[in-house]
Amino acid sequence: MYKALMIEDHKEVRDFVKEYFNHKEIEVVEAQNGYEGLSLLDDTIDIILLDIMMPGIDGYEVCKQIRSQYNTLIVFISALSEDENQLKAYEYGADDYITKPFKPSLLYAKCLALLKRNKKIKTNQLQSGKVILDLDKHILVIEENNIALTDKEFKLLRYLMENQGIVLSREKILDALWGYDYYGDGRAVDTYIKRLRKRLGKYSYYIQTIVKTGYVWKGEEL
Repeated sequence: MYKALMIEDHKEVRDFVKEYFNHKEIEVVEAQNGYEGLSLLDDTIDIILLDIMMPGIDGYEVCKQIRSQYNTLIVFISALSEDENQLKAYEYGADDYITKPFKPSLLYAKCLALLKRNKKIKTNQLQSGKVILDLDKHILVIEENNIALTDKEFKLLRYLMENQGIVLSREKILDALWGYDYYGDGRAVDTYIKRLRKRLGKYSYYIQTIVKTGYVWKGEEL
């Protein structure tokens, strides 16, 4: 199930889009103006349906502010049909544009196509059970919560996840992450494992200790 944020000041437009979408694969969250829409935007939103002509702050400015923080898909829905309006929308970062009046089935088809295409692009991640490691952003994602990692924590977690089910000795981890010329001992590994378990919270058991040997990432089957 995808989630769309619809920023539109006309309730009747929001209502007929929401009614159609909610019977399909896209849940619609409503905002009646740009300020409300910006306040509702977070990482759970997959696509934004954005009107241009709204009181207070227009769709172009909303799009500009969104693009300063998010790469979320944006589809403009507007009564402005002139080429210059559409070109301006694309210049501000729109992914698509549809003019009013429109059939909800067409808008839905456009949104679903964008979402499925975007999903294929966003595959640069490792996932094991409830744990996702974003390889582009270098962040840990657990139950839609983003958790910041230090560079060494990220590299260690990636190494463990890429070798799921394989017992890794402290020496092997040291060589892989610290290099062959590292003169420290295995306690450095233990320290970072402890930090990672803290980051993982209730999923800390994904990292299991093998007595007198090292560690293994067990994770869970999806």
